[in-house]
Amino acid sequence: MNLITRTDLDGVTCAVFITTMENIAQVVYAEPNDIDDGSVRVYRGDAIANLPFHLNAALWFDQHDKAEERPDSHPSIRGKRGVAPSTARLVYEFYNSPQLKRHEPLLKEVDRVDSASLTREDVFDPREWILLAFTLDPFMGLKAFHDCANAVVAAIKGGAPIEQILEIPEVKGRVNRYLADAKDFREELERATNLTGNVIVTNFRNVEVLPSGNRFLAFTMHPEGNVQVVLTDDKERGKVRVRIGKSLFNKSCRVHLGKLTAEFGGGGLSGAAGCLLDPSVADAKLAEIVGRLQKIV
Repeated sequence: MNLITRTDLDGVTCAVFITTMENIAQVVYAEPNDIDDGSVRVYRGDAIANLPFHLNAALWFDQHDKAEERPDSHPSIRGKRGVAPSTARLVYEFYNSPQLKRHEPLLKEVDRVDSASLTREDVFDPREWILLAFTLDPFMGLKAFHDCANAVVAAIKGGAPIEQILEIPEVKGRVNRYLADAKDFREELERATNLTGNVIVTNFRNVEVLPSGNRFLAFTMHPEGNVQVVLTDDKERGKVRVRIGKSLFNKSCRVHLGKLTAEFGGGGLSGAAGCLLDPSVADAKLAEIVGRLQKIV
């Protein structure tokens, strides 16, 4: 049995728990679209965590409140699904094992990150597990973490403290890059961002090299905004990538973002979602999306 999961902190923690409790031959790291488009092969009997369901899966964990997936879907599959602070929390509850008890402090931090229950201090000055989480987050601008994820999993399973994990060379390099880019990212964010009513619109299109940076920073800069729309160029597909997320601090947005973006060929969760737009209609579609976000606040 292989385990397929994400490279964010939730996925890495799922890997820690599942490889402790199951006989896992290999951990494969992927993103949701890799499952949807078949980029990652799922063999019959594999385990999936923090990713969409696949018919070959025998074990599946997912906490996401997806627009297209009910929490009670596929009841015959081993595992646990439903609304929870993190997928790792569901894995922990499913096994309910003394072997996992020592990881409870980590699990609490994973819950905070994955449920977006962060403070302004966490955004401005991330430390320990939160800092690691930000450097693993694929939306912070750093490359995929595939090469080092297993080293982090092994370190956690071996009982290494977070201070030691942050000193793993590949992890330390990511942390240094994240911290070094902070000033440049803030300047680029300020240049590219406008507030339209309650909607924070950040247009990173035509930016050749975007510094890595904290995707929650805009919510501290515009506290009156309750949702952010971020535009970037997807050069590989020749499309405009739209990413939408609700504010961590102003929680007044009542739009289900996954359902909204599904109307534009995308999808996601209630609090975060995205889609791809053809450049020829991107401006018109953006105006429509922003208008919809302004109607229900």
